[in-house]
Amino acid sequence: MLLVFLYKYSYISLDPIKSIFYFGDLKLILLITFLSFSCSFFLYLRFLYCLNIYRLKLNIFNLIEVNSQAYSYASFVPGQLGIDAWRIGKLRKLDYTKFKTKLVKSTILEKVMAILSQIFVLFFFIINNSFYRFLLLLFTIVIIYLINFLSKEIGFKFNSIKKFTGNFNFRNISFLFLICVIANLISCYLIKCIAITFMMDYSLKVMSISSILSNIVGVIPISPNGLGISEFVFSEITQNISNSNSNNAIATIYFCYRILNLSTHFLIYFTTKAIKIIKGRNTFL
Repeated sequence: MLLVFLYKYSYISLDPIKSIFYFGDLKLILLITFLSFSCSFFLYLRFLYCLNIYRLKLNIFNLIEVNSQAYSYASFVPGQLGIDAWRIGKLRKLDYTKFKTKLVKSTILEKVMAILSQIFVLFFFIINNSFYRFLLLLFTIVIIYLINFLSKEIGFKFNSIKKFTGNFNFRNISFLFLICVIANLISCYLIKCIAITFMMDYSLKVMSISSILSNIVGVIPISPNGLGISEFVFSEITQNISNSNSNNAIATIYFCYRILNLSTHFLIYFTTKAIKIIKGRNTFL
């Protein structure tokens, strides 16, 4: 219903998407494809690293299969609850704890670090001064160190906290945060490139701020993966911070980004299935 509303009131238009196939720059299309696959693999890597922190081992191929399946099929569940539940269900045999607490903790850690990294990237683009950006980086490093230090200190007194943070150290939390930041930056640049193909050449700063806030809103379990809500927020924020009164269907940029990501995850999943079938046939030869 939200999507119909956006289309009816010209927030979304199919015309810019059609124009890509007729007038699109081949180099730009290839760059968008590369960025889309890179963004997907960094999302998979993020979850793999969370599993490793809690000493759950999963080979790369199975990781790609389960994550691509979750980000494609389970994306139709409100918020991102479907993605998380799908992965926990598929990987339950990895976790020998009674209530699959290691998988749950890995999922919670991933969500917390993803949100923190989005906030970092958001402030990075809001701040224009290079010196203040450097201070933001130092502040973030201090915060990560304090989180690690306090989690250990509090963990000695409260066993429930120790179970969640016992495997934390400054190195693994910092590296996880870096993976999350890279994934977000790739996502921002991907949206910027999509906007260029639609002849809506907004600055990287504008696209980054709009997309990050739209991603955060998309976590709210109102519609499947924030469908419609994220597009509306993206359009409104873009117009406000760019001082644009354009009649362009700005939400189409984020909608196309969503469709592109979904298509990439499906393509990766079906590729892994095809590889498994081929491998299975070869074992019988």
